[in-house]
Amino acid sequence: LKGTRFILVKNPWSHLRWKGKYCEHDDASWTPELERALNYDRETAKKSDNGVFWINWESLLHFFDVIYMNWNPDLFQHKCIVHATWQASDGPKRDAYTLANNPQWVLDVDSADGKDPVWVLLSRHITRKEEFENNEDYITVHVFKTDGSRVFYPGAALVEGTKINSIHYLAKVNGVSRGRQSYTLVVSQYEKNNSIDYTLEVYSSAVIHLKPVSNDSRYEKEITSEWTQATAGGCSNFPGTFGKNPSFCLTVHATSQSANLVIQLKGPVQYAVGFSIKPHPSSPEAVKFGSHTSGDYRNGFCVLQLKQVPAGSYYIIPTTFQPGRTGPFILAIGSSCHFTVESAS
Repeated sequence: LKGTRFILVKNPWSHLRWKGKYCEHDDASWTPELERALNYDRETAKKSDNGVFWINWESLLHFFDVIYMNWNPDLFQHKCIVHATWQASDGPKRDAYTLANNPQWVLDVDSADGKDPVWVLLSRHITRKEEFENNEDYITVHVFKTDGSRVFYPGAALVEGTKINSIHYLAKVNGVSRGRQSYTLVVSQYEKNNSIDYTLEVYSSAVIHLKPVSNDSRYEKEITSEWTQATAGGCSNFPGTFGKNPSFCLTVHATSQSANLVIQLKGPVQYAVGFSIKPHPSSPEAVKFGSHTSGDYRNGFCVLQLKQVPAGSYYIIPTTFQPGRTGPFILAIGSSCHFTVESAS
């Protein structure tokens, strides 16, 4: 209007208006013609604060940090929406080394022509004004191309999210192939201090389904132990000391089905850690299954997933890469079948 651009804004708390230029008390800027043009009655506004106000574009750009643009959800034929809570006690404060305890969701996409982008919107709930004034929760969502399984290690994401303290984070998944495929969406925080409630929304013209990542581990157990001066033998590159490492005997009990195992090792983040699992010589089926390792040594955390593990006994040997690295560690075992584990050192 006459060279001035105006925006009508509503405070989501339904009270407390803008108090700068063009507020309801700004007699110098408002004219009767302007009030009629904007259909705004300042006298009524002065009597009741509903949080709705007019502001000029320049003031909006100067005083506001973020502008959110709403789209029309009807633009997309398919959508999925879930609401959830991430407790601050779930997992480590930072997920720089492992994503194992982060909220994870399986996104199945069935695209007819492979031309449909998928939009993922993560929204953090704000239930108290103080949460917005002291906004120290940085959130994001990572998208991994998977078979719908849990993601344990950070990095190598198809879409790597950026942690921001905005209440919304939007990610776009391009390059969706024709046919059915699965992705894993991982919610992430920086320096997790508080429990958060959040909403995850997915929009696309392709057929989509969203569900939590499944957990096949019906039986779980954690063992807390440590590497001491006497038992910190290092990896197998050091054969003279490797045999000193702590070891644990895992027994998978006989059932009609073989077991699916998830073995996690959590240690001091300054140490590269790993482990091996070897069959007990007295278990013929275990011997046939053979030995396995957690792969490359990683700082603070490593994991090994094993499918169709036959009944029998196995030795698990957790180690640091270098000998002489002392400190605590946690060995966490999850299994689809009943098992027992005890120290074999």
